[in-house]
Amino acid sequence: MCIATKQQQHYNSKKNGVMVAAAAPSGLRPMLPLILYGYAFNTALYFSVKALLPQTGWDFTVDPTHCPEDNPSCTRTDLAAFQIVALVNLTYLGLLGVYSYYISNKGVKHGIPNTPQGRIFGHLLEADYVNVGIVVFQGWDFVASIFFEEHCTMIMMTHHLLAFICGLYSLEYGLVPHYAVYFGGVSEFSSIFLAISTLFQYHPPSALVPADSPKLPLLNKIELFCQAMFVLTFFIFRIVGWVHTCYKFLNDCRYVIHNKLVDRYQPGSGWFLWYLITISLLLSMLQIFWFWQIVEKIKSML
Repeated sequence: MCIATKQQQHYNSKKNGVMVAAAAPSGLRPMLPLILYGYAFNTALYFSVKALLPQTGWDFTVDPTHCPEDNPSCTRTDLAAFQIVALVNLTYLGLLGVYSYYISNKGVKHGIPNTPQGRIFGHLLEADYVNVGIVVFQGWDFVASIFFEEHCTMIMMTHHLLAFICGLYSLEYGLVPHYAVYFGGVSEFSSIFLAISTLFQYHPPSALVPADSPKLPLLNKIELFCQAMFVLTFFIFRIVGWVHTCYKFLNDCRYVIHNKLVDRYQPGSGWFLWYLITISLLLSMLQIFWFWQIVEKIKSML
């Protein structure tokens, strides 16, 4: 079965009597306008939401720990706007990932050969769109988090940077479409519920609306539903599914490296494949660490 890589057979040439692939054209360059539009959209959305939130009539006063010492009763529409931008980006990634991985007739299951070569070197347009979303969200979030003490932590900033590099060079080399859709898309489905839960953490329903408001019970139910769905989807997609997919990814990498297929299909990308192997192991440990924190949080609430 042939592989729909970006460099087709007519790119091949002979070197010392051996057929090798010439350098593939950049997969990043055609996507640069879309990436720049994404940064502009996120920035415009943030400032628009920040400006419009006070018009809702809701109270965005937060816990004093999120306020300056000289203004313990501050309102933080900036935090709410930040979370809404994150929610929009994560919804795009999560829904696109689930659609491409489990539903689409042109997605992961049918768009590329179900072989190590196909999963590592195949080309899938939906994977490109996932990687664009990763580059936009992780890059924007990294820069924006510098201005938010709540988000500017070593773990999260490192995570943003590593994920940004993964998305950027996955586009450039057109590598690992199968795994880009899962790790960058499907796994973010759980983060949709996390973004909403975090929004309520900063702005609890009881603070957003008066105690006698008919909206309060509904907001409380939405918060509880999102918390439960986050735990459930995190376990499904970021523990069970992640471990299974990571194991398959490492096996595919071992196969293509052992059979010296990297230079045949994507010359010059060997360093990035090793980077992905390393990051997959590090992020796997991070998923387990995060899940342990979730379990500890649940135990403390019981």
